[in-house]
Amino acid sequence: MFEAMLQEQYGLRLLDAQRAQAGAGSDTWFLRCAQGAYVLKFPAAGAIDHPEAEPALCAFLREHSIPACEFLKNSAGGFLSADSAGRVYTVQRRFPGRTPDWHSASEPLLLQSAELLGRIHRVLLAYPMLPEGIGADFFTHMTPQRALASYRRSLETAVRLGDTESAAALQWRIGLMARFPDWRFDLRRLTLRNTHGDYCVSQFLCTDDRLTAVIDWTAACVHPVAWEILRSFIYGAPCCASGRIDRALLSRYLDAYCRYGTLNDYDLSCMERLYLYQIAVCDYYGQYYASRAQNRAIFLRQARFATRLLQNAAALAD
Repeated sequence: MFEAMLQEQYGLRLLDAQRAQAGAGSDTWFLRCAQGAYVLKFPAAGAIDHPEAEPALCAFLREHSIPACEFLKNSAGGFLSADSAGRVYTVQRRFPGRTPDWHSASEPLLLQSAELLGRIHRVLLAYPMLPEGIGADFFTHMTPQRALASYRRSLETAVRLGDTESAAALQWRIGLMARFPDWRFDLRRLTLRNTHGDYCVSQFLCTDDRLTAVIDWTAACVHPVAWEILRSFIYGAPCCASGRIDRALLSRYLDAYCRYGTLNDYDLSCMERLYLYQIAVCDYYGQYYASRAQNRAIFLRQARFATRLLQNAAALAD
């Protein structure tokens, strides 16, 4: 199905194409061509995605020894192409390795990823400021009050579809929003950095338990580093699958990060509350119901995992 456009735009002769099952929102294909292995990606069309900026960012990262994607230029000399339906896509060389599942990282891989995240943050200090991620606009628009309205709409959908598990979780979240703590965060005191934006085990390629590449930089932005660090730990560490955090292992993770990155006392004091706030006010159930993507079940998996984390959080205990 991609033969003509790959030949015309990139001079590639396609032998085989397999659709990737991972990833939320994007449509990704693994290509085997006469010239080698490549990845064709139709990026997600969300406000947080900036595929036009990804090739230059990845080139900068590679120049500074961060293993990031290498994009191919098309026949017009650009990195973004469009198919006959107008869908934007990119083609990049495929790194060797496999993408681990959530909560499957060994401790050596986990600590290696923490150290690499610290290196990424240090390297990107020299890069122009990326778009805002979790910042002032997020806290203006993503509030418990707005989340409450969204959860009520999603609950109506869950009931209509007979999705009893999600309906029960949404009812619990509605109750949480009614008693949610009045948490405030001073962005002037948080360490904000250019970052991957979705740094976690599902964005890694690994070989023999070694991290060989970090993929999918379309959501790169400025985040509080405390949020990116804790999220990457939670999605990688096997002990977090149940929704509970191993504090001793997290401490080792933070130590590994701080070999290259920096955290202040305010980052550390806010880290867990900041992450819990974000997953509490974001309606992943609504994203799942609204999505028409082939891999939309990832949103439901995110929703269920986030609910387990919230239900087990000591900071939210009654």
